[in-house]
Amino acid sequence: MDSYENEASKFAAQRTKLKNICEAHDLTYTFIKNSYPIKLIIRPIKGVGEQMSMLETASEDSYISPDAYLLFTMKDGVLVYRMSKTFTIEDALFGKIKNIFKNMHSYYCQFFFRELIESGRLKAIGGKMPEIPETTAKEPEEKTPDLPPDAEKLEEIEDDTDDADDAEAEAPAEDELAKATEIARQNDGITQALLEQQMGVTAEKAIALLDELETAGVIDFYDGRYYLAKADSEEE
Repeated sequence: MDSYENEASKFAAQRTKLKNICEAHDLTYTFIKNSYPIKLIIRPIKGVGEQMSMLETASEDSYISPDAYLLFTMKDGVLVYRMSKTFTIEDALFGKIKNIFKNMHSYYCQFFFRELIESGRLKAIGGKMPEIPETTAKEPEEKTPDLPPDAEKLEEIEDDTDDADDAEAEAPAEDELAKATEIARQNDGITQALLEQQMGVTAEKAIALLDELETAGVIDFYDGRYYLAKADSEEE
């Protein structure tokens, strides 16, 4: 499989993961890629049955209104998210969706760039590759990305995760992966909370370990949780 197929298949895998997570939590998603910046909007399912179910299980601090939404976007290299006041979400679920959006954004940009160049479409319309000058450029003024009409009601928070923490979370050590694999096999599946409890790792590291285990084919995500992959189970 060449890198072109990898970029497309990796994006598709992240999209499937997002779809499964949303279905498990009565949410829907919209990945908007036909304008800059790329956006991901998460909303509650608006069906009557789902809304009744949400109302029955909602507490005072977990209510999500039918018109609530959570928006992620990436602009000038910074991940920004906005959340309506009536949208509540657990930290672990928020972290999963945020990381999936980062991956989807990266894979789609790679796919789009390669498709544009190798297909000859850029050349066909007389376009040229943009150049970034070597001289120090003036910092661009921060502009608010295009958002839904009620954006002024929302609060903007920048992703202030330290780069070093991101690097550490994205590259778990081999002994950590081995330990996480052992935990998954012992429990016929795994959760972020289980990793945090048994390994004493942070939420970010636990999410990174889950991603690595899924990539390695140790676990599969379906029905809203991670199960031991069938192939891995048969090897035991």
